This record gives sequence, C-alpha cells and structure tokens, in this order.
Amino acid sequence: MSLIRSRLKLILYLICGLTDFASFAVIFAVSRALAEGRAESWYLGLVGAGLSFSAAVGSILGGWLAHRFDGRVVFVAGAVATPLCIVACALGDPLSSRFLLGYWLLGIGLGFLYPPLIGWLNHGEDAHANRRGVSRTLVLFCVAWNVGMMCGQLTSGVLFEWGKDWVYGVVLFAALANLLLAVVAVFQVASFSAVSIDRTHQEVEAAELAAGFKRLSWIANLGGMFGASMVIHLLPDLAVAIGVQPEAHGKLLASWRGVIIGTYLLMHYVDQWHYRLSTALASQALAAFGLLMIARAESAWALLAGLTLLGQLVGYNYFSGLFYSTAGSSHERRALAAGIHEGTLAAGMAIGTIAGGVLGSLVGRRMPYLLAAVVMLVLIVVQSTAWWRWVQPLRKGKPGAVTQTS
Repeated sequence: MSLIRSRLKLILYLICGLTDFASFAVIFAVSRALAEGRAESWYLGLVGAGLSFSAAVGSILGGWLAHRFDGRVVFVAGAVATPLCIVACALGDPLSSRFLLGYWLLGIGLGFLYPPLIGWLNHGEDAHANRRGVSRTLVLFCVAWNVGMMCGQLTSGVLFEWGKDWVYGVVLFAALANLLLAVVAVFQVASFSAVSIDRTHQEVEAAELAAGFKRLSWIANLGGMFGASMVIHLLPDLAVAIGVQPEAHGKLLASWRGVIIGTYLLMHYVDQWHYRLSTALASQALAAFGLLMIARAESAWALLAGLTLLGQLVGYNYFSGLFYSTAGSSHERRALAAGIHEGTLAAGMAIGTIAGGVLGSLVGRRMPYLLAAVVMLVLIVVQSTAWWRWVQPLRKGKPGAVTQTS
C-alpha cells in the first residue's frame, strides 16, 4: 500500500504541474492577445473575472461533489475540460461570446480537478501527530503546480512571439498527456480504504484552533487574490503601455512565481508562522505596499520589485490556507475544505478583476492596483476583528491548544 501511495503521489504532483502549465499558458496567450489588440480594461476585467468566477463555482461545487459522491469522476471531468478549452480558444475569436464560454470552461476544469486531488494527497495523514509530514506533502504540491505555471508563462512568452498557434499547439499536447495521467491516477485511488484516527485531547483542541484559522484564511484569500488578479489579468495592459516586451513580460511572471515558491519552502522549514495572526497581517501589509509600487512603475524592474512583495503574500496565503484546511478538517471533509479554499481564492480574483477592469477603463490603468491595496488594508481590520471572535476564546479557554500550537 505504501508503494502504491508513493507512486500515486508522484503522478498527482506531475498532474499538478501539467495542469497549470497548460492553463496559465492559455491565460497568458489570451490576455496578451487582447492587450496587444487594444482591448479596453473593462473587457480584460470581464474576461478574467468570468474565468475566476467559473473557477470559484467549480471549486466549491467540485469539493462538494467529491465529498458527497465519487471524487474520481469529478477529477477526470476536470482533466477533460482543459483540452476542450484549449481547442475552443485556438479556434475562436477572443471578442466573441462563444470564445468566452470556451475560455471560462478552463475555470470549471481547474475547480473540479483540484479538490479531490488535494484530498487524495493528504489521505491517511494526521496534521497534528505528523505536522512535518503534512507540510512536506503540501509544499511539494505547491511547488509542483507553481513550477508548472512558471514554465507555462515562460514558454508562452517565447512562443507567443512566433504566433499564438504555437502556444495552443504545445499546451494541447501537454493537456492530453495530463488527461492520460488522470485516468491512470483514478485507478490507483480505488485502492484507498477508510481512515479512522484516534486523537489525544490536545490534538482535538488543536484541530478546533486550526478550524478558526481556516476561516481567517478564507478572508485573507479574498484580499490577496483581489490584488493578484491584477497581475494575472490586467498587468498585460500596463506592461504594453510602459513598453515591456512579451518575453520580458513572461520572465516577470516567472520571477513572481519564483518568489511564491520560495515562500512555500520557507514556510515548510520554519513553523513560527503557525497560528499567528500577526505574521499573516504583516505579509498582507507588505503586499499592499507592493501594489503601490506596481501602480507607480515605469519599468520592468519597478514592476519586479512590486511583484516580489505581492508574491510573498500569494505564497503565504495559499500555503497557510491549505495547512489550516487540512489541520482543521476531518479526512472525509478535506476535499470540501480544499474546494472552499480554492473557491475563496477564485472569488477574490473574480471580484478584483472585474472591479479593476472597470476602474481601469474609467480612471486609468494604474488605479486598479491602488484599489487592491486599499481592499487589502480593509480586510486586515476585518481579520483582526474576526480573530477576537473566532480564535481568542479558544486560546483563553483551552491552554492545551495554546501549548500545542504557539
């Protein structure tokens, strides 16, 4: 059984990398083509928001379906959606409604694929008795999909200069290989058995504390991805305006991903951030300053500085949210918790993209980043208030949990 689990994990990590390689290469190609075609900011926002909204719906629905029914069917459906989306985008006109429906299918695919996958990766792992083991699984997962995304952005940045058809051809091949791996994976998942773990009193208290931080992470996700959405969907407009070429644009996004991956690795080896609101809020404050730097940027180097500060928050929010979702949920509900985690990320991106797109058209292409900084600061206040209601009573009333996690 141990050999089967190890082989399955390797396949799942590879699926993560190929999924995000294909998905974000498509996102780059679509957003860059629209920006070079002088599409209005509000339309860029609409296109990106629709993708993020579909990902939010797909994540929550996919997590619920995987929890209530057979996660293998949900997983394969997500893997099937990616090549269908690529074909639709390659053949369609970016300004047509039919194109948008095909593009937004990508979000449904991602939403269906990841919740059951995350649940399978953590199957049988106790986040309190074996915290380091769970952290290792999560960091490898995070590195896998971020390396895939980074490679997709670098590759699409180079291939786009040859023509967008090159981008779609390469990523379609990757998506079809990914679908084959997904089918192989679901046959191995069938060997899983039900898990029942007896926890000590301290571990039960720690799980309750983790559940409180899990809810705080969902709020943080909204603000963090509100800002990150500007980078993924609206930055092409600013990059074109200040003269950043496609290849350099791709390198900027890859560097941003490098910062995010570095944050994951740091959080894996250093656990002082566990159950500490102050660390989370400091990360968000740095990201708000980074957004201000992006808003004032006049060169690729200035953009890189701002992206670095924003990237550390994206990494922090994602890794901590996954950790708390795992530690604060039973084995049976981890796919659902992962779906809500992914859903709040996508919802923040959807809201940020549409608000930023409209503001960019009405006021200017730099204003969305200022708006994102303000939203992030407001949500810092919201999280502080929620902490006193959700978490502080647990710390006061349960000294065992405080000893275990502080």
